[in-house]
Amino acid sequence: MGPFLGLGCGQMVSTNSDLNRFFTALLAGRLLPKAQLDQMRTTVPASYPFPSGARYGLGLVSTPLSCGGVHWGHGGSMTGYETRGGATENGRAANVAVTMQLSQATKKRMDGVVDTALCR
Repeated sequence: MGPFLGLGCGQMVSTNSDLNRFFTALLAGRLLPKAQLDQMRTTVPASYPFPSGARYGLGLVSTPLSCGGVHWGHGGSMTGYETRGGATENGRAANVAVTMQLSQATKKRMDGVVDTALCR
C-alpha cells in the first residue's frame, strides 16, 4: 500500500523550512495576485479535524492564536504522519511534522506547539 491510496494525501514531499517559506511568501503576496489570495482567504467555519475556531478557504485554513490574530496554513495527515503549521500576517512561520500514529490528544498538542511558536 502506498500513499496513492489516499488520493492527494501524501503526494507532496517537503520540509518544514520549505513550508515556512511557502506560507510566508504566499501571505506576503509574492506568489499570487491579490485578488486570488483574497479568494483563498475568504473562509467558512471549519470543524473536525481542524482546531476549535478554525475557518477554511480555498486551500487555506485560518486558525486563531492564543495571543490574538490567526495563522494561515494547511496541515495534513496520512496513516502514520501528521503536519501542522502556517504563517502569520507579520511573517512569523512554524510547521511541525510527526511520523507516528497519533491520538487526538497528540494532534491537539501539535496545535499547541504551533501556537506557542507563533505567539512567543
